Amino acid sequence: MKEPIEELIAKFLKNELSQSEASLLKSWMELPENKQFLQHEIQLYHLINAYCETFDAEKAYQQHLSVIAGGKATMVRSLWPRYVAAAAILTVLTFGFYFGRNLLKDKANANLAATEHIIKPGTDKAILTLANGEKIVLDASKNLINLDAHHQISSDSSGLISYENMEPNASQASYNTIEIPKGGTYRLILSDGTKVWLNAASKLKYPVVYQGKERVVELEGEAYFEVTKDPARKFKVKSKGQELEVLGTKFNVNTYSDEAFVKTTLLEGAVKVSNSKQSVVLSPNQVSINVNSGLHVQTLADAEEAIAWKNGYFQFDDEPIESVMRKIARWYDIEVEFVGKSEGKKFNGIITRNKTLKNALKIMEATENVKFKIEGRKLIVKT
Repeated sequence: MKEPIEELIAKFLKNELSQSEASLLKSWMELPENKQFLQHEIQLYHLINAYCETFDAEKAYQQHLSVIAGGKATMVRSLWPRYVAAAAILTVLTFGFYFGRNLLKDKANANLAATEHIIKPGTDKAILTLANGEKIVLDASKNLINLDAHHQISSDSSGLISYENMEPNASQASYNTIEIPKGGTYRLILSDGTKVWLNAASKLKYPVVYQGKERVVELEGEAYFEVTKDPARKFKVKSKGQELEVLGTKFNVNTYSDEAFVKTTLLEGAVKVSNSKQSVVLSPNQVSINVNSGLHVQTLADAEEAIAWKNGYFQFDDEPIESVMRKIARWYDIEVEFVGKSEGKKFNGIITRNKTLKNALKIMEATENVKFKIEGRKLIVKT
């Protein structure tokens, strides 16, 4: 093993494992006793962080020393050598908790004093605008929404609205618009069964029921689509300066107005990307970049990076800090201000999107030479 197991566990608890380190830890956990040990460490770690004011570190420390010195030593010696090494981690961690108790108390007190400044991650929320102009806030209290005398859509508490099994009528096609604010995300199933995930600060305009030979939606912001196949009707996504045309496929479109270009990433199937100058057809694991000079196509090592947001995490791969902070700002609904020279500074790493802003920033500070300061809903980035 390239690194001592205790270092891998410490990184795991702080969410700092690289992909290769995660694979090493996973292999170590194949032994049931190792997996059980890690589960114990996770429980202990969170227990102390959550209840450090009432946790008796002195007692836990003395009890652990007595266990090591007592009759269980024979049992420990009989385990696999790797587990013997792992058993020593508990001693190290308990020892560290014992001598770090004051630091934990200070941290808890500081967090308690700053409770009013805690900025939580985004949640499932959206505003639905019906064809008649009525606006509906989507939340857990909405179960059925009446569109007209013939059509209803369902909404649930998991951040999903559904237009499934809706039949067209003779009336003129009507459009709905779903808008996701900063600090939000939402999903919907269109009337043809196409699934759409919408990221924060995004908007999608779409027909309640598709009529005619095309299925057309209009997008602002970012969305991931899983398009239902229908050879008779092409699916089109119109966005800033471009149009996508597909029959049935999975792709992500990033068309935020504050980004320098529009990116379309294909995960499955095929998609035709067109702007006013040219058209290109993407294959899986390719991305098109729409800039003033035209469409540029690149092949990706891992197209899943483009939909990290949809899967619940941030993934930064040598990404400029300005781009990173735009993603942070949208998800946490904050303002970002830079102090110092940020050009050329880049980030690498993975952070789950369910963390508070403060905890997410701690991970970034630990991996890069940058400091953060939160003032209300403003984040000051010191580079």
